[in-house]
Amino acid sequence: MVITKIEVQKNNKNRVNLFVDDEFCCGLSVETIMKNNLKVGKDINEELLNYYKVETEREVALNKAVNYISKQAKTEKQVKDYLIKKGFETGVVFEVLSKLKEYSFINDENYAKQFVKFKTKKNGKRKILMDLKRNGVDEETANKSIGIFCNDKESIVSIAEKYLKNKTLDLKTKQKTYRHLISKGYEMDDVVWCLNQFFKD
Repeated sequence: MVITKIEVQKNNKNRVNLFVDDEFCCGLSVETIMKNNLKVGKDINEELLNYYKVETEREVALNKAVNYISKQAKTEKQVKDYLIKKGFETGVVFEVLSKLKEYSFINDENYAKQFVKFKTKKNGKRKILMDLKRNGVDEETANKSIGIFCNDKESIVSIAEKYLKNKTLDLKTKQKTYRHLISKGYEMDDVVWCLNQFFKD
């Protein structure tokens, strides 16, 4: 088997079409071509072709993952689910995840800290914990970050103040406020404590 033609793809200048024995074989990245010194006239076999295909897939997956997390921090699970949804093979996905963790592009502990710092102003511990676990953060890491950065009694009063602004402080409003605070993920004891700060009756 001999490489007989290499041409840059029209719609993607970073990929080329590889022809072997005058027939189209596959698409590879320019980086794979250059890294492995592939050129017309070079002998090749099925084993090498498969290796180059996987190498290209790994490069594409890594680039997609980096673009995905550049917009907003993600957990390892979120990146894994994203790449699998994009159709990448499991082996490639785990190689990419390993590389991202090696360079600290994904770090569930740092993610949890930043998530809690942001969410603690709007939600209670219960909801924050549920959201972290849904995003793939393990319970121990989630609870650790919540314990350090989350203060429900500070945030719940602020949220209640905003909710009660310009409202009549009657029983109906109290019931609605209770439901509102519970929906935000605050524990019942904290909700009752908060309501007692506003409703003396």
